[in-house]
Amino acid sequence: MPSALFGRGAMMITPHRRTSLPRYNTAFIGRVREMELVKRSVLANRFTCILGPGGVGKTRLAAESVAALPDPLVDGARFVDLSGVAEPHDLIARIAAAIDMRDSIAVDLALLLDYSRDLSALLILDSCERLDTDCLLVIQDLIAAAGDLTVLAMSRRSMAVDGARLVTLSPLSTPPPGVTDPRRLQEYEAVQLFVDRAQLVTPQYRLNSEHAKSVGALCKRVDGLPLALELAAAWVRTLSVDQIIARMDVHPDFPRATSGSPRHQTLEALTAGSFELCTRDEQILWTRLSIFEDSFELAAVEHVCSQPPLDRRHLLDLLASLVDQSVVVVDDVGSHSRYRLLNMMREQGRRKLSVRELPELRGRHLEHYESALRRINRSTESVDEDDRLARLSLDYPNTVAAVHHAMTDTCTAHTGLGMAAELLYFWFASGRLTEGRGLLRFAVTSTQSVAAPLQQGLALCVNAYLAVLQSEIRSARKLVELAASIGELRSDSFGRGLYTQVAAMVEVGAGNASIARAMLDEAIDVYGQLDDTRSRIYLMDAIGVATLVAGLAGDSQRAVELADRGLDLSESLGDRRMLGYIEYTQGVDRWVQHDVDAAVDFGLKVLGYTRDRLLATHCVELLAWCAARRGQYVQAARLFGAADRSWHLLGGTFSGFGRLKDHRGDTYDLCVANLGADEFRLNHEAGANTPWQDVPRLIEAQTPSPKSVALAALTRREREIAELLAEGLSNRDIANRLTISQRTVETHVEHILAKLHLDNRTMVARIVHLPR
Repeated sequence: MPSALFGRGAMMITPHRRTSLPRYNTAFIGRVREMELVKRSVLANRFTCILGPGGVGKTRLAAESVAALPDPLVDGARFVDLSGVAEPHDLIARIAAAIDMRDSIAVDLALLLDYSRDLSALLILDSCERLDTDCLLVIQDLIAAAGDLTVLAMSRRSMAVDGARLVTLSPLSTPPPGVTDPRRLQEYEAVQLFVDRAQLVTPQYRLNSEHAKSVGALCKRVDGLPLALELAAAWVRTLSVDQIIARMDVHPDFPRATSGSPRHQTLEALTAGSFELCTRDEQILWTRLSIFEDSFELAAVEHVCSQPPLDRRHLLDLLASLVDQSVVVVDDVGSHSRYRLLNMMREQGRRKLSVRELPELRGRHLEHYESALRRINRSTESVDEDDRLARLSLDYPNTVAAVHHAMTDTCTAHTGLGMAAELLYFWFASGRLTEGRGLLRFAVTSTQSVAAPLQQGLALCVNAYLAVLQSEIRSARKLVELAASIGELRSDSFGRGLYTQVAAMVEVGAGNASIARAMLDEAIDVYGQLDDTRSRIYLMDAIGVATLVAGLAGDSQRAVELADRGLDLSESLGDRRMLGYIEYTQGVDRWVQHDVDAAVDFGLKVLGYTRDRLLATHCVELLAWCAARRGQYVQAARLFGAADRSWHLLGGTFSGFGRLKDHRGDTYDLCVANLGADEFRLNHEAGANTPWQDVPRLIEAQTPSPKSVALAALTRREREIAELLAEGLSNRDIANRLTISQRTVETHVEHILAKLHLDNRTMVARIVHLPR
């Protein structure tokens, strides 16, 4: 903005006229960063556009930002309401009236430009979304003619004006699922706004534990949209928050206002106006995008939404146009952009979606996400496990929706059941065991599931697997018995392997380890005869379970042999998802053998790289046992507290097999006996109240050995070769010892030196000889 706008001595239209922006009597919540962006942009640019969906608070942000600009605004800030304006003549008339031109209706562009040459003002244009290209040219000409005129515009759609600076306004921050503590909820802007507006109509209203979860859900339900929150808050005198949410699910025009401008009466009116502004092809894409839940990728749009009359080649342009109109929101996730519709935009799209299109859209949607799930889940080569879990998590809402759609038709039931079973790794790695069991229960009890008996049996086994992880052994046994009654499952090789493995896990949970051992050997044998990725992944899992059973039984030799086989398989596949479980079971074996230092090393090592919540909780448990055995009872009690809290969030109590539970109980009792019940309880509560991301500080005292830290970067084979190097063996001797080629040994040695940043073999020996 020219300095004259805020300077002295310039010609004034209305001396020291501050602004004619709408006035607000309510508190301005949040928007600190956005307000600073608008202020800086207005001061530095001739044209600034605040871009965002209807009801997001663009006008309020403009008013607060202008009020915070340096004083005085010598030529004034003029507000122009452009609601309903779409043509140049109406635009010119509105602007002319705002800058006090007489007979503004008769003013033409030439007269407006001539009058504005000496104008030094801030022109605030509200509701610009209907302006056509000719209108934008008028604004551009006006800025060029008036050397000291600055324009601040608010619009639902991007404005193509030369030199425009866009400030995109997103909804207010909302709490993630699971946050129910009123104090934590108050950290989010959407919650702050809702509570503030609720107190205007009900002064005694307070956010408490009774309805905190419901308030968080409401804020998420309306995507943190300020207008929606204000409309909902106005109803707390009449309805509970749960009732407001329930009514929104049934009535698209709720919550609604009893007064105000027509465009702000309901959210439906806002979205209807945005829909009308779109071209026919944009409207079609909008309705088709409503098939998606939460966010989606461009590839999904191209696969699901490309049927006629839309051309696949033009979908990206149409999508970009919907982004420009604030219909679609862009989320940058890593190296890829993802897209989503706000809930109110999705609901509008679904209301407008042709019923005739729905079956084909659902079919394409199912096809895409079934393929994506298999591709992500069954890929083994060079896949970062954090990335795998993140991708599964991003697609999860659409995957669940696809399962629900699939189970409505006998022709697609096998796909839905297969997808549900395919999610096993995601559920235990993300800690969503209860949620997983719920989806599996829905799928296997669907009337359509009888059309796909094999997939139904696999889903029953996966459900039993999750039940074992939640220590619900009786439920797991019933599920396994149901699966056993399905002939198609037992006649399928992979199905027989999965059934046998899960049945063995049930026996372990019931304390029948000797029976389970033979069954696990059978499952390992069945998986080993199959040559597909899924079977090899389950083979690693079965080996991990067998390793744990052997370790708990005190058969350390068998545990070591099984672990080595599992680690070799993990390394050969390049798949690390089961690696942590195998290394955890090695830690349990070391603990059973009273090698506490080694057990701590394994526990800390796995915690250092895993993002698997179930596995991480097991490791915290193991470290609690180790602390107790070392006599560090306060630390052990706190770690037990952190683990118990995590077990609760995972949907149950301690997840362990027979003897594992016994070890846990003995160690637990040891802590109580040494601390006393009261002190144990206090420390247990302290651990339970520690946020999961802060749990590492509870285990800082159990630092790994120098040797463990140094060798942590090496694979199992590389560590083995490093030990032989320390013995002074040559590459040829190592090759003969391990029955591999000398060239393979040379490659491993090169990798060892590179990973440890060492110059020669002698330095490797020094590290290997470090004390444990």
